[in-house]
Amino acid sequence: MVKDPLLYPWSSYRDYAGERTGWNWVKTQWILGQISRNEKRARKGYRKFIGEGSGRAVKDPLEQVVSSTILGSEEFVDWVREKWVKKRTYHRDIPSLRQLSKWPGLLSIQRETESLFGKGVDESRRIALYLCHRLSGQSLGEIGSHFGGIGPSAVSQNTRRLEERLKGDAKLSEKVIKLKRILSE
Repeated sequence: MVKDPLLYPWSSYRDYAGERTGWNWVKTQWILGQISRNEKRARKGYRKFIGEGSGRAVKDPLEQVVSSTILGSEEFVDWVREKWVKKRTYHRDIPSLRQLSKWPGLLSIQRETESLFGKGVDESRRIALYLCHRLSGQSLGEIGSHFGGIGPSAVSQNTRRLEERLKGDAKLSEKVIKLKRILSE
């Protein structure tokens, strides 16, 4: 970067500031017209505007991008979420959808499960792990970390075993379905 924009030969600043002629392909009228109808005042105003911004850190507008795809106000992001992102379109391998989807968090799943099955009960932990895997949208590693650092394959194995058990245990299956409904509201 140069300290003075006049020193950078490829900048159009010279054209706007009135310091260069001959680059007739640079159209300055519209921008300068936003500052003043008087060309001399417009050029002076432009130089002042650029001077005030020089040396200041420029904020990256992409810092506020949500889910790698949406740039806008919080209300706009909510509108996109409500209009275009449905739970039925969720796919755990698409991080942008995972971030936009309003799925229950790990802690809320764990608390709801404990309220129905009891705190500190092995069965409660297994069901909470299963529901976190199926409902939270978090990765297996994130779920495992939440439950004390168990590995991703252990989370997956728990899900597989519990699903087998649910097929043969109607009472347990009914409770889990009830819990899924509560968490989906």
